[in-house]
Parts: sequence; C-alpha cells; structure tokens
Amino acid sequence: MKSSVRRYYLVLLFSITSCVQPYNISDVTYKDELIVEGYITTEVKQQQVTISHTSRIAEQKFVPEQSATVTVTSGQGEKFVMNETAPGIYRSKAFGGTVGQTYTLSITTTAGKQYASPPMELKKNPGIGNIYATYSPALLNGDGEFQIYLDSEDPEKKSRYYRWEYKETFEIKNPFPSDFDWLGGSNVVFRDVPVDRCWGNDSSKSVVLGNTKGLDGDKITGQRIQVIPGYSYVMRIKYSILVRQYVLSEATYNYWNSLADVNQTQGTLFDHQPGTVKGNVTSLSDPTEVVLGYFDAGEVATKRQFFTPANFSKSGYVPPKYLTSCFNYVPIEVPEDKVPILMPQYYKDGYLITNSVGAYPNAKLLLLPKYCCDCTNLGSNIKPSFWQ
Repeated sequence: MKSSVRRYYLVLLFSITSCVQPYNISDVTYKDELIVEGYITTEVKQQQVTISHTSRIAEQKFVPEQSATVTVTSGQGEKFVMNETAPGIYRSKAFGGTVGQTYTLSITTTAGKQYASPPMELKKNPGIGNIYATYSPALLNGDGEFQIYLDSEDPEKKSRYYRWEYKETFEIKNPFPSDFDWLGGSNVVFRDVPVDRCWGNDSSKSVVLGNTKGLDGDKITGQRIQVIPGYSYVMRIKYSILVRQYVLSEATYNYWNSLADVNQTQGTLFDHQPGTVKGNVTSLSDPTEVVLGYFDAGEVATKRQFFTPANFSKSGYVPPKYLTSCFNYVPIEVPEDKVPILMPQYYKDGYLITNSVGAYPNAKLLLLPKYCCDCTNLGSNIKPSFWQ
C-alpha cells in the first residue's frame, strides 16, 4: 500500500458521505506531528513503512523522518529490520506475512523518541467477486454517468469490515498521428513508437468503506467504488480498473471512517486539521503526543476489469467527440529544403510533423499543433503489459 493515508488527506470528496462543508484553511495553526504509515501483507516483497512529519499548509511537502531505527516483530518473536532506502521510506528484506499472525511496529528516532503500534493481526481476505458497471444517460443533468460496483462475500463471516482502493487505466487516441520526428537541422526520421496512442492512469482519492456489521451474512453487494461522468474521455475506447480490497478490524474501520469525516474539509496529511484523527501508533516517550497515520496487516485481494463503449451501447452511451477542433486546422506545409530554417520556430511554437506529401526533392512536411497528434502529456505511449 503506497502512501494511501497521505493521499486521502489530500481528498476534498469521499464516497461515504454526500455533504461537503468548506473550511477556511488559513485559520489552521501549524503543529509538527509525526506521520506513520505501514501495511504488512502476505505478498512476498519488501514491506514498507513511511515516516514523516506534517508541514505548513503553504508548503504541503514531504518532510521525512530520517535515520530512524524501525523494526516489525511478529507474534512469534521474528524481527524484521526496516532499512531506510530513501528519505523517510523504510523497507525490509523480502518476506510475506502469515494470515492469523500478529505484527508490531517499533520506531526509535535519532532524537531518542520511541513509538510503537499494538500487535495487529494479519487478516484473511475472502477476495473480490464481480466488478461491473452501469451507465445512465439521465444522470448529471443529462450528461450521463457511469457507476462502477463490486460484490464480495466471506462464507466464514469473519471479515465484516472492508476498504477499497483502485487504479484506473484508459486508452487515449489522438485525431492525427505524428509519423515523423524532427531531430534538428535537416534530420527528419520515422518515429519508432507512435505518440498518438497512449494509456493514462488515475487512482482513488476517496475513502471507500463498507461493512456487514449486524447482518446475518458477510456479503457485500452493489458496493459503489467509482463514478465517471459520461462526458469524460476515459471511457471512449477502453477502460480498466484494478481494485484492491482490504479487510479491516472494527478499530481500523473506525479510524478510516473518522479520517473520511475529517476530510470533508480542505487540507492534507501534511496539515494539522481540526479534529485530527489519531492513528494506532503511540509515543512511548510522551503519551500526550499526537501521532498521525496507521500501521496494519492483512491479505490484499486484487481484481481487474475492462470496459469498452460496447458494454453500454444498449444503455444509450455514445462516446463523446474528442479534440474536434483539430479537424478545423489546415496543416502548415514546410518544403523539404526549408526544414533547417523553419522547423526550429515551429517546434518552439508547439507544432509536430503529422505527415508528408510529394517526393524528394519537392517533398513537403505537414505540421499540426502538438496536442492534435501527441498524447504523451496525458499518459504513456508504452502499452501496459496487462492490456488486452
């Protein structure tokens, strides 16, 4: 789990409430507080703990706690030393946690302050069932809206409390290709990799929680995890969502729930907000010290689902037009013998070579604005290995 707590303190909108009240962040008094984040999983990998401090609101920067002594100890007494691999980032040697085992975090700073978490049981994950989506053209005042849901069930009825994160990947296709690249002077070459087809990414910025407390069964049905406006370009060609499911203890669930409540207001984890949510890491040196963040352990379930416009055509979805203004441009023609003279300024002005006409020595290069034929400012033009 990478920077999840920190990311959620950047959130202005979250999924478990529909009421967002503004807060004047200029009224917040800065206070230096420690932030701890760590999550031990069953994945055999370098487990990670991040330790930092809050920063002033005007700065909102990562302030690492460096050169600390960090260890994770299992209930069987096995110690895992976390070495600092980057400022404030502490990683262990590769290991995977064990379901049912407890893990305790211990920290000693260079100032001699000591911190510790309670023993946290690594919880079993029942896995994710279905991931599916609907489209309604009537929502968002007629602009249409996608809603993505999932199901999950624990036959053993032991999970009860859940949290979800996701990462989106979507295909982008610009109206025109840029077949050639100008390297300077008269040097014009074919592009090795097209720049008109890209894959963008985004990740969850909302706290998405669910629970089955008080129910006979431990079954999550129709849990909404993402909403996408119909006019968004992310669904135009192909869209993928990778969901990560965490099983929480009741205390952990209450922490995330409180964190979401606090973050109806503006601010980040680098800021000291009204109603600051204490985590489960405490100071052994000063019991009154407030420590932010959370240390936990659990098995993580993941599942990926793809969607294309065809999945929603019966619901009335028509992919929105994209960069239509590009079709109104008349390409600029640059004679081959004028390339060294004219191309420097055109490139500086944001034009790329989309194609060429004619034959040497009377060939002409055709130029269009960069945003019409190059999507690399929105994503990578390297196809993801998982893309179908």
